Amino acid sequence: MPDTPVKDAPEGSLPDILVAPPWVRLPPGQEPAVVKGLKAPKDPTTMVWTPGQREEWLEAPYGKYGIERLPEGTDWEALAERFSSGGALSDLSRKERQPLIAGLLLQAPLELGEKLLSDERYRDDFGEYGTAQIMQATVARHGLAAYPLALHAAKTKRAFYWMDPFLDADVAQLMIKHFDVYPNRDRADAWFKLHGQAAALLAVPDALRKPGPKRQRAEGALTLVAREHGRDAIVEAARHYGDEAEQAIRALRTDPLDLYPDPLPELPDAFHPSRLPRLLMRGREEALPESATRHFITMLSISEAYKPYPGIEPLVELFDPRSLAEFTWALYEADDFWGKWARPGVQYALIHFGDDETADRLGPRVARWWKSFVWDQNGTTALSVFSRLGTDTALRWLDRLAKKAEDQKRIRPGAQGALDRIAKERGLTTEQLADRLVPDFGLDAEGGMTLDYGRRTFRVGFDEQLKPYVTDEDGKVRKTLPKPGVKDDDELAPAAYKRFADLKKEVRTVAADQIKRLEKAMVTGRGWTAEEFTTLFVGHPLMWHIARRLIWATETATFRVAEDRTLAGVDDDALTLPAGARVTLPHPLQLGEQTKAWSDVLADYEILQPFAQLGRTVHTLTEEERGSERLARFENVTVHFGRIMGLASRGWELGEKEDGGFRRQAVLQAAEDRFLEIDISPGIRVIAPDEFPDQEIRRVVLGERRYGYGLTFGALTPVAASEVLAELTRLTEAATRK
Repeated sequence: MPDTPVKDAPEGSLPDILVAPPWVRLPPGQEPAVVKGLKAPKDPTTMVWTPGQREEWLEAPYGKYGIERLPEGTDWEALAERFSSGGALSDLSRKERQPLIAGLLLQAPLELGEKLLSDERYRDDFGEYGTAQIMQATVARHGLAAYPLALHAAKTKRAFYWMDPFLDADVAQLMIKHFDVYPNRDRADAWFKLHGQAAALLAVPDALRKPGPKRQRAEGALTLVAREHGRDAIVEAARHYGDEAEQAIRALRTDPLDLYPDPLPELPDAFHPSRLPRLLMRGREEALPESATRHFITMLSISEAYKPYPGIEPLVELFDPRSLAEFTWALYEADDFWGKWARPGVQYALIHFGDDETADRLGPRVARWWKSFVWDQNGTTALSVFSRLGTDTALRWLDRLAKKAEDQKRIRPGAQGALDRIAKERGLTTEQLADRLVPDFGLDAEGGMTLDYGRRTFRVGFDEQLKPYVTDEDGKVRKTLPKPGVKDDDELAPAAYKRFADLKKEVRTVAADQIKRLEKAMVTGRGWTAEEFTTLFVGHPLMWHIARRLIWATETATFRVAEDRTLAGVDDDALTLPAGARVTLPHPLQLGEQTKAWSDVLADYEILQPFAQLGRTVHTLTEEERGSERLARFENVTVHFGRIMGLASRGWELGEKEDGGFRRQAVLQAAEDRFLEIDISPGIRVIAPDEFPDQEIRRVVLGERRYGYGLTFGALTPVAASEVLAELTRLTEAATRK
């Protein structure tokens, strides 16, 4: 039977804004009232503090920002004379003067600090680091005497945080200029909220000037004051300028819902509700009527990606979340906006209404966006869809984008930054977060899955590379699942066949990443608590297939995970992890003589490892190399450019483009604060990598940062040194030496 059509929600059950929004109720196209010749009063500067603000500002510079007080015995008179005489200008650099200025302003007798405040020669001496906190403390201590310096700094610095208490016409102009403008929008908001009607009095002339950006900002400021202090506050402020100004302000739309562009933007035909899926109400028994849907789309069209039309957020609870996500995706698919990856309102909808299915749909697209598209279309904002959603599915996409997005310039670092921030918010490292994002793919507690064909079943297992296979009821291993036959169940068999095909595809990406992560953990010495190890590896339906093929270690023992998920030592004796144990993946250099014994155990059990752990080739530096800043044995050799390009897939970073579009370095992070760099000549041209197929390795060095040098190779641990030598040996195989 066809689905029963969903009926419209009754108009009486909908909020007014969906039935008759302001653009329907209010007359369109009214010209804004302009009152010419208004001048804000030039009254003396005053100050207003919020409770506790002054005391907080007095302590602002110290502790957190590393600004130190000058010693108790400082000769303040002599120090002040040094500045007033100009000696500080000739004898000291700006950096050297800054802590002395802070001391005079914040510790010296008030009259000495105020003398310095009046000396214009030093007004540009505040550095970026700690400037805001020093200025706040100066304003709190000296009050109006600090005003000239504070205003000068606010006009010359990109961001200001110290003007809140001051009130006069010049400060009002500063705040109008920065109202709703990054990065000082929050400070302007705070100023108008604090000073209320007094601030509105100074903004009225600009709110009634000819239409333009400044008027728009001043109107926004008055709207904020009306919202915080009541509409009467701005009407009373306008009364100062006469009846005409008062009437014009009375007509000002101060309800946030009444603030919308006039005329409204024209919507594409593809946004007509008849071409979109119906937007279901919560409970899925009713749908939003077409006219109300049109109004909802209009609200989105006048929204910004991070600043929605105020009427939207209260409506969200009315809708079924899945239906709202599906509706949003349909808008995105229908969007023909030029200049951004989606029009701002659709971006907002994706960020706030998207779900896991949205992430699964959008993720592959973002991964394919090329660098120029991301730059031209502001594509990095799409990462907010995943970071705000914050589910495991969304974070897996961020992890995938951080590693494999086509755009390495913005999407990869942007995704990694989002992961780092989310991990920090959860009290985890980025690697710990990644551990917790490994999906279980619907596997059962035994780490497998039963596929039912009706008359026969198959059991899913995984090999050492996490490639799925199946065993039939006779125990025969099959790499692929047989196609359903005529005797198999018509519904169960095709569904099971598709599930196995999907599983292979889903696991493929995850498997490669997890194996690389564990190999890196072995090299870097990363560890897990006993509880983490049990939960993330032994108890995980997928990861235990890898865990049982590796050798693990604590501070006192080495062990493996047996087939029954118990722990066993090299002699097959049972082992229990102490509660405080730290579990690691030992490198063969750390296993030493146990390497052969463990190799024999795995051979007896016919266990293959997912990466070379026990069979890993070990390399060592010579004594001469340990004391050297260069690795001469790998220098002055010629390798094919393809080998250099291939380093990127092994964790290396190719250098930035230099003159002529060449890359002439490759860098590998060998350990924390240890970076291996190779310099090549003539270099690889980005637009034509094969132009110079032969590349000479000119220099191999080690530094504490990317593109640094100066460390001897003895600064590497034996494990890190072995891995570095293995990488360089692999790179220079079959190389020729000049």
